[in-house]
Amino acid sequence: MSLLIDLLRGSNCTLMNKMKKNLQSNILLLPALIAGFFCYLFPILIAFGKSFFLGTGTDFVGIQNYVDLFENEAFSLAVRNLFHLWAIIVPVNLVIGIFIAEVYIKLRKEKLCLFFLVPSILPAACVVTIASSILQKSPSQWGETPFAFYVFLVIVLWKTLGFSILIFMVAMKSIESEIIDAAMLDGVNPLQCFWYIKLPIIKSSLLICGILTIYNSFRCFREAYLIGGSHPNEQLYSIQHFLQNNFMNMNYARLEAASVLVVLFVGAVVLIGMYLARKKRNN
Repeated sequence: MSLLIDLLRGSNCTLMNKMKKNLQSNILLLPALIAGFFCYLFPILIAFGKSFFLGTGTDFVGIQNYVDLFENEAFSLAVRNLFHLWAIIVPVNLVIGIFIAEVYIKLRKEKLCLFFLVPSILPAACVVTIASSILQKSPSQWGETPFAFYVFLVIVLWKTLGFSILIFMVAMKSIESEIIDAAMLDGVNPLQCFWYIKLPIIKSSLLICGILTIYNSFRCFREAYLIGGSHPNEQLYSIQHFLQNNFMNMNYARLEAASVLVVLFVGAVVLIGMYLARKKRNN
């Protein structure tokens, strides 16, 4: 009986310690949650409510602002360019990132991957200046030509590649060497080892890098703006250009509707990625 009482006391103490730790964690997290609500979620909710009204007035128009948005040629162009950018930059980023990470691991030069993180902290003006120096032309000479889109692609790849290399390197270093050694003893060549053993293990890292590449491509608007200005070449016109131009023209109803759609789309991409990662982990 006394043994049972001691066990119950021990379990109660363990439960109380866990509750105290959770309470401390929640208290420390509370300021960030409050700031996130008032700085991000609350403005989005206000924009969502105002997107059903005409301009800044009180005339309720329902989903008419969203209908007008989808019929707008500039918005359609921005969406097409966004998917065009992702269709190129995401697979290229993943392929090059995996290749460089594999080479660095083979050469035992893992620390060199930090070199690829430098572009992500460079100011936008510095990046555009470097591109202009390489091309030996100012952005005013090539910023409004179709060639500007490919320069922008290289800039986005340059600024997002470091994160992918670092994540892939950590993922491949975490693979147990016994698995690779056993495969080599069975006569598997390096290409088969990568395709059938390493790649399935790092699938979750592929998903993370894909989402990060999509997210970081949104952050490269300053480079696009410095290259082509507020009205660049059609291939360079982005969602951010559309939002900024509508803000400058005080077309707030269209701006709010577009902002809500962007938030919903990005949120859906993140939730789908989290669901797929959790599903893979459970399997």
